[in-house]
Amino acid sequence: MNMAAPSRTAPASPSIDEGAEGPALYRHLVAELDKLGLAYLHVLHTGDEQLVGEIRALWKRALIVNRPSRPRNQIGADVASGLADLEAYGQMVLANPDFVARVKSGAPMNEANRASFFGGAAQGYTDYPALEAATAA
Repeated sequence: MNMAAPSRTAPASPSIDEGAEGPALYRHLVAELDKLGLAYLHVLHTGDEQLVGEIRALWKRALIVNRPSRPRNQIGADVASGLADLEAYGQMVLANPDFVARVKSGAPMNEANRASFFGGAAQGYTDYPALEAATAA
C-alpha cells in the first residue's frame, strides 16, 4: 500500500511523560508505520540521538528531522550525516521570511515571538522584518 500521507512523532518530548518504555514504544510504532507505506515520517528531535538513529534504521522512506533551537552552524548536519532526508526549521523560518538568504550570507536571525503563537491574529506570523528592512533601519 502506498499512501501519500505523513506521520509526525515526538520521541522523548519533555511535555509528555512516556515512562521507561517510551523508546521501545517508538521503535515499535515506527516499525509498524513503515509497513503502511506512508509518504514520510516527521520526527521532533528533543535530544535522544540513539533513538533517532534507531528510527532512521527502521524507517525506509523520507525522514524529516526537526531539532528545536538547532544551532545555526548545525543547519544541514542531519542531512549530511544521513540521519535525515530533510530538515525542518519551523520557528526559524517563521521568524525569518528570507531564511535562506540569511543562512547563505551569515546575517543575524530574527527571534520568534512565541507569545504570539496560536493567537488568532497575523501578529507574530507576518510581521517579522526581512533582512533588507532590518539593515535599512
